[in-house]
Amino acid sequence: MRILFVTQYGVLAASSRTRVFQYLPYLKGLGAECRVLTAIPDIAGSQLQVTAQAWRKLLYYGWASWRTLLCGLRTFWHAGNSDLVLIQKVILPQPLRFFFRLLTTPLIYDFDDAIFTTEVRRQTWLSAWKERRNSVGVPAMLRLCKLAVVENEYNAEFAAHHCPQTAQITGPIDTDHYHPGPAKHRRDVVLGWIGSASTLPYLDLIREPLKQLAQRFPDVRLCIVGAEQAAIDGIEIEAKAWRLEDEVADLQGFDIGLMPMPDDPWTRGKGGYKLLQYMATGLPVLTSPVGINQQIVEDGCQGFWASTSAEWLARLEELVTDEALRRRMGQEGRRRVEEVYALNVQQIRFAQLLQTLVEEGG
Repeated sequence: MRILFVTQYGVLAASSRTRVFQYLPYLKGLGAECRVLTAIPDIAGSQLQVTAQAWRKLLYYGWASWRTLLCGLRTFWHAGNSDLVLIQKVILPQPLRFFFRLLTTPLIYDFDDAIFTTEVRRQTWLSAWKERRNSVGVPAMLRLCKLAVVENEYNAEFAAHHCPQTAQITGPIDTDHYHPGPAKHRRDVVLGWIGSASTLPYLDLIREPLKQLAQRFPDVRLCIVGAEQAAIDGIEIEAKAWRLEDEVADLQGFDIGLMPMPDDPWTRGKGGYKLLQYMATGLPVLTSPVGINQQIVEDGCQGFWASTSAEWLARLEELVTDEALRRRMGQEGRRRVEEVYALNVQQIRFAQLLQTLVEEGG
């Protein structure tokens, strides 16, 4: 089986890494020939996308569009020598989409966020333009494909309107790579959050509960990974840049994993990967009950749901003051990830999906 993968970013981007690159060793072990084409070679542009400087965004979008066009042309060229093409999140330009309709090679479209939504998350004309483009481009990409692979039911429902088949694969997460660390022997309790500059504002939702918690428990501190300029008044903070090589050790340094988020069309399409990272490293979690978070975490089992500030404060206090509860929930979270969301479980299903599509002959 010859598979052509087309990714939006390189291995440093979570979506490309988890939805394509981590499958490659298993697929190659089955005898598949895998080729990967990448539109944008790294994730440097992620910081440009959240900058307030419109001219920098404009330059980045222009460069990214040119890279995407070139990647699309290369994809069309190689598709004829492939049994299957999986396009991960890339939205090909409209003229190229016309030619892709002529291909007999079956196509798969994979996306892990609600990139189709027209909700403007940052009120700039460039962001609004990008979302309008996506709202047209994503359905068009889905119509080219035989199968859509998505993270959650919210995205699957959208994809089903435009693509004949859909499959939901949440994560997956490599539980050999992400694992609990050594036992901690310290007085302080570390609340942990991992993310990026684009999702950092979600922590504002729990700013007041964090401040009140720190007033009651001086040994509590907050570690933020992925936004080294972050600052929240009233609580001791350690903020650091995200690095792939440090990620597991950073997660293992947490005692409690946090995932606050608003409830809107964008967040309902998120994949909950933060939660999978926390749970795989044996952490109890505290999350907003939005979208797939409610499926990944059973309230009171692997962690807690919290919606209001009062609920966040109460649940934080409960976890901070009860080490045995943290340990029990962390162990349950690890077990759930191993059984449901682990790479060694989901990669078998993923390979079966690909093989079936090839056997159907498009």
